[in-house]
Amino acid sequence: MGYICSVAASALTAILILCPSFSSADQVSEQIAALLGKGLDSSDTLPDSKSLDAAVLVPRFYEERDFTPAWTRDELVDELFTELDGAVDQGFRPDDFELEELRVAFNATKGGNAYDQAVFDIIATDAAVKLVHHLVFGKVDPNALDDDWNFSKPVIQKDPAVVLSQFLQGDGFSALIERIDIDNAQYEMLVEALSKYKAIAMQGGWAIVPDEKVLKPGMVDPAVAKLRERLRAEGYDGANEVSELSQGSSNPAWVYDDSLLQQVRTFQNRHGLEADGVIGGKTFTSLNKPVEDRVNKLRLSLERGRWLMRELNDDFVLVNIAGARTYLVKSDGTLWTTRSITGSAYRKTPVFRDEIEYMEFNPTWTVPASIFRKDKLSRIRKDPAYLARNNYVVRNKDGQTIPVNAVNWAAKNPGVTLVQQPGPNNALGLVKFMFPNKYAVYLHDTNDRSLFDRNERNLSSGCVRLEYPFEFASLLMEGEPGWNRKKMQSILDSGKTTRVNLPKPMPVLLTYWTAWVEDGVVHFREDPYERDARILAALDR
Repeated sequence: MGYICSVAASALTAILILCPSFSSADQVSEQIAALLGKGLDSSDTLPDSKSLDAAVLVPRFYEERDFTPAWTRDELVDELFTELDGAVDQGFRPDDFELEELRVAFNATKGGNAYDQAVFDIIATDAAVKLVHHLVFGKVDPNALDDDWNFSKPVIQKDPAVVLSQFLQGDGFSALIERIDIDNAQYEMLVEALSKYKAIAMQGGWAIVPDEKVLKPGMVDPAVAKLRERLRAEGYDGANEVSELSQGSSNPAWVYDDSLLQQVRTFQNRHGLEADGVIGGKTFTSLNKPVEDRVNKLRLSLERGRWLMRELNDDFVLVNIAGARTYLVKSDGTLWTTRSITGSAYRKTPVFRDEIEYMEFNPTWTVPASIFRKDKLSRIRKDPAYLARNNYVVRNKDGQTIPVNAVNWAAKNPGVTLVQQPGPNNALGLVKFMFPNKYAVYLHDTNDRSLFDRNERNLSSGCVRLEYPFEFASLLMEGEPGWNRKKMQSILDSGKTTRVNLPKPMPVLLTYWTAWVEDGVVHFREDPYERDARILAALDR
């Protein structure tokens, strides 16, 4: 934060104008070659405090250009510092690019010494290479943290050393950054949100709300004043208003009035809490998280965005596992969303990318072996009528349907498969959305809609249940000749399992964000799969 420069571009140009004459380009080139161990005299080395993260690419960059210095134009240096400051705005740390050391090295070039100019040029290139890499791929390698990660990295068609050199000699460094910037509304809104919460941190954060007693609407308590102060610091409108009914009290700010109640409910909604205005354990926990926690959640979401927000089609589906919400983003800018139910901490929904190929109406459900062993077998042993009542058939290893009483249910492994037939009681509901994958995960309807009213909805065995699946189906088929709600209803009424192919495959991203922006406001969630700490440690390394 302290390194974000308030006068970067204009000040740097002024400094350069005041600089003494630089050494000749040939002298600087010789020094660059020597510092990289490529010159006739390689006794010179970079200062002890300097090391190259791009230790392969930087020497190759200079070899491609015969060790000619790259950062000799005033506007290029301005652009470099501007873009590095911009990277800090996107959640990177100044230390990721050794930004302060780079400024010191730049100031040293004012003496006109060829060695100092060469040092600055090399570490400036190193910082530029790191910035390009981090923006394109992310700083953290998700493959190193999750064996199941299957998002492919962007394909670089050209030699990065050549591309960087071409831009520095041509349109400039900012033009290169503009070329690789992520063009995604969610990413841009996250950057804006990060700026807001960093500003709050710079102002000292927010007050701790005393949690000795549960706070309820209508109460009069000194802790209510702290609650007002806390919400006001985060920008909740009206948190400091005191209603007329409060004026008669010894301190109006102590009264938990209707105006404050609305702000608390808004806070609870944005944090996935029961929006009843009662401040108990979970609401206190969210209120009293330090602002730095919110800053880091936004940084994590930006890093996750860099992993997957490239090469997206204009239309795509995004499932936020942590937030238990599903979105359909359309090319015309419209955004459709529905509450979802995602995998529990014990049966996690995997993070991956695929394409929805078809829908299946009136589906059957083949019970996975793990669910059969952990859930179904004990129920069948206790209640022999369970299978008939829930419309299951039993199949042997050859796929043949066999009588229920032909199975030894007391055996540790009865060696059979359960298949639930289509109908309103089917666990998948009346439609599922298929993108065949090794995890056997898909989106689907449900026969238990009451669970959508819960605030914490990480409840499934890995698949994703949708609150409004038929709206989703209509949107996926929008514009397809002969398809309408009447057609869909006739298929449902038939009771027959029916496959309907999508006009074209729809990309689907199963992601994990504990902070995101929706309807212009920031939402935060706790970390149900306990993934944030590990990624944050890598991001801060």
